[in-house]
Amino acid sequence: MMKHRRYLLPLLLVGLFILTSCQKTINTKTELKDNTEAVITELKLQKKQLTIIENTYNQLQQQMPEAQKKNPDTNLLEDQDSKVYSLNQKAQAATDQVADSQKKIEKINARLKNTATKKLTNLPNSSILQLTQALHIVQLDHESFNKFMTAYKKDQTALYKHAPELLTEENNELDELISQNTQYLGAVNQQLEILQVNINSSLTNAKKLLTALK
Repeated sequence: MMKHRRYLLPLLLVGLFILTSCQKTINTKTELKDNTEAVITELKLQKKQLTIIENTYNQLQQQMPEAQKKNPDTNLLEDQDSKVYSLNQKAQAATDQVADSQKKIEKINARLKNTATKKLTNLPNSSILQLTQALHIVQLDHESFNKFMTAYKKDQTALYKHAPELLTEENNELDELISQNTQYLGAVNQQLEILQVNINSSLTNAKKLLTALK
């Protein structure tokens, strides 16, 4: 029991250090400026990658069913020579970049929130608070976006898995599955539009904060 306690204590200390470092108060204008500029950089990256996600998945959706008819026995999502595969990989890479970017923003926002609660006299606390609120809304948007994206991807996997066998059958099931997947993508696109709007709001608030620091 004592051995387990000796090993457990250092692990707890490391975890506590990581938690406190992520939420460390920003004390100077220079540090606040650097963090705000980092947020702006990440938000602009997200805007670009979200546009790529929307455009690429829409292109992918248009490939169906013509691409499947040309390759009736193939799961196009798994065929590395297919246009569908390359588009799907491109969209996934953009999605991964957005996820990584959002993690960075959330770490910075945790520090900004902690700073706002301190109400330091040398910093524009009202502007900090406005930015943290805007970034929190973006965070909630990302959570919704991820849920819709997961549902779309799950349906997409099923569609391309069953497409070859359904293509040879004289029924409307394949068309129905394509229509269903298109509806999922439509829901994803709505979330993307919401994200873009609220990212723009966050960018506006971040730029106002920079102005307040001058």
